[in-house]
Amino acid sequence: TSAASDSSRAMGKAKELRKRPNAKKDAQKAVGKIFGDPTGKKTEAELEEEFNKKVELWCGRIIRGVFMSYSLFGALASAFEWATRPDMPPLVPIGGGDDLAGVNAIVTGGCGGMGLELTRGLAMRGANVVAGCRAPKPPLPDDADADFGSSSGDELLDSLLDPTTIEGIPEGSVRGSAVRHELDLEDFSSVRTFAAKALAEHEGKVDVLIHAAGSMRACENTTDGFESATQVNYLSPVLLNRLVAPRLAERAGSTPPLGNARVVHVTCSSAASMGGKGADADGVLLASDGVKPRKKGCDPGSRYADSKILLERHTRVLARKFDKKNVLVAAVDPGDMLTDYVLKANWRRGGMRYHPAAIVSWAVGKMSTTAFGPHGFGSFTKRQPERGASAVAHVAVGDVFRNVAGTGRGGAVFSDRAGAFTRATGCAREIEDECGVVKPPGPRRSEDARTHEAKARRRDETDSEVWKMTSKVLAPWSGELE
Repeated sequence: TSAASDSSRAMGKAKELRKRPNAKKDAQKAVGKIFGDPTGKKTEAELEEEFNKKVELWCGRIIRGVFMSYSLFGALASAFEWATRPDMPPLVPIGGGDDLAGVNAIVTGGCGGMGLELTRGLAMRGANVVAGCRAPKPPLPDDADADFGSSSGDELLDSLLDPTTIEGIPEGSVRGSAVRHELDLEDFSSVRTFAAKALAEHEGKVDVLIHAAGSMRACENTTDGFESATQVNYLSPVLLNRLVAPRLAERAGSTPPLGNARVVHVTCSSAASMGGKGADADGVLLASDGVKPRKKGCDPGSRYADSKILLERHTRVLARKFDKKNVLVAAVDPGDMLTDYVLKANWRRGGMRYHPAAIVSWAVGKMSTTAFGPHGFGSFTKRQPERGASAVAHVAVGDVFRNVAGTGRGGAVFSDRAGAFTRATGCAREIEDECGVVKPPGPRRSEDARTHEAKARRRDETDSEVWKMTSKVLAPWSGELE
């Protein structure tokens, strides 16, 4: 029965085709319209070639549209974050003050950008600050006597003669003191020399150590043959901590003006969220071998992100080790600021620089910088260096943290993206010293509490492994200072 029905249907179609002698031509024309040939005279190969060209054209348009939309979304997200950004407590209270009189501080990167604002702000409040600066003072001109004749010229001559003065902080403009010493984080010997000079300036008494220096350049070799981002952003700060932290602990035991001694690392949470593959003990060991010439596999963006993750790992471990010694250790993400920090990055050397997405992003960025300057759209949304300095100073010298050391709550990361830093600027958290703290991520929907706890234990184990490997790598430079 089924065979008979199939046969009858086939005969019916045949009869219909005989009634429509032009059916085949009509079908060819219909297909031709789809492929851009209304006449239906092109061959199948020609139609296929035209079809492939159209597919390539529309795929290119879709890809460009997606990445243009992505860039636009980033600009809109930055604008929204700027519009909802909480206020920051002032770096220097209105009317000034000397509330930090007697506080001895060390600030790396203290001669430029946010570090300079930190140095100036702390010194204006009465602190004695030693700033670590990479570039040495310019040499005195041969014809200096002929060029400096006015009173203002005499001041400039005095500044050049004294290599410890900081440009931008004239003598007598602060209640405390601010001096500079050369510090090159790409050279472990320079870190040791700086530590010795800074301790000598403070007569061995240090209350605050702020690591404001850093670099976005990566995948290059340092003076010591290490990968640059890992040494500058992680290993050198760790070495400086090892050299100075014992003095911090001694000072903390004698109840310093702040109630406890403090170590503050400057991190970048947005960059840290993009890394992770090399932020372990193997990554530290790999960085100690440097970057091999003409060897692929080192992505500058990933290495920078990994260096910040390593720094946050070190913050957690150091906080646990010094918690009972009355030393508070924390990290602060000041946010993206209007400084030349980003402009010195070499991320375009990565393997993605020829990808269509990278090309589109470069084109959008080029138009942005051409219209609005080196920071592009960021000129309207990025933070001023003073704001970043206020965030770091709040954690480094804020009175609200006087009793935090010894409670086991050290090692936190602070960011204004997590909320306001003080009650006065809008913080509604129950515990005031937790204002602005970035809460660790909770369990995902697909995780139960036991799985989340296991991940936390693995993180702590990795932190300890990184600490041990770092100690091994830095052993040749970790001896006691003379």
